[in-house]
Amino acid sequence: MALKFAANLNFLFTERATTIAERIRLAHQNGFRAVEIPYPEGETSDVVSAVKETGVVVSLVNLAFDKSDDQLRFGSTSVPGSEKLFRSQLDATIDFARQVNCGKIHLTAGLFKGGQESDYTKTYTSNLKIAADSLRASKMIGVIEPINKYAVPGYYMNSYSKAAGILADVAADNIQLLADLFHLQHLHGNVSKTLEEYKALIGHFQIAQVPHRHEPDVSGELDYGFVFKALQDFGYDGWVGCEYKPKTTTVEGLGWVSKLGYTL
Repeated sequence: MALKFAANLNFLFTERATTIAERIRLAHQNGFRAVEIPYPEGETSDVVSAVKETGVVVSLVNLAFDKSDDQLRFGSTSVPGSEKLFRSQLDATIDFARQVNCGKIHLTAGLFKGGQESDYTKTYTSNLKIAADSLRASKMIGVIEPINKYAVPGYYMNSYSKAAGILADVAADNIQLLADLFHLQHLHGNVSKTLEEYKALIGHFQIAQVPHRHEPDVSGELDYGFVFKALQDFGYDGWVGCEYKPKTTTVEGLGWVSKLGYTL
């Protein structure tokens, strides 16, 4: 099964464009057939136009977030006291996702800023159950992502075992696990066995080399020739998000695709 790669526009083409709409056009011009994007606050209509103009698939969109609040800039899903904000952000993101025919939303957890972790877990679980119902009505999937402490210190969702426990409590088949192999290696290592252990929960993949988060062919801890073969054997047929920081520029770094035997 051939892998399909999507440009994550939080990371790619940022050196050439400041808006998401411009990055969508650049991704399309450079061969990408799909993109992952943040919620495009202030430019939703421009992004909808760019998607229609280029025909790219929006494979994933992040939950809308509050840039002005230090705790909430990485999401609100787990943050006690932010339930009303979460629901309004969820509604806005679903509405936007419908406009660009995106079927998958990353439900970003937010930062743990002290207090009882059990309160965050309760809030997170409750909000994910609400999200499951809202997303199902729109025939969409929500994903949650364990993120390592070096990339985002204090991020609430910080382990695969925690994610598995939360997903068991939510008990909704349309709330799934986002496996970013960069974070997985930092959190647990042993990528092959960890993927086997959590296979039934995974609904999306993202990639980057470890430890510097560059292109997959850059020297690092992961052998992506082996890893990509494992993903093919895994049977995953969705888009693989390229969520890496180009070592030089986005376009110069795209040589990894053909080098590792793939196409965009």
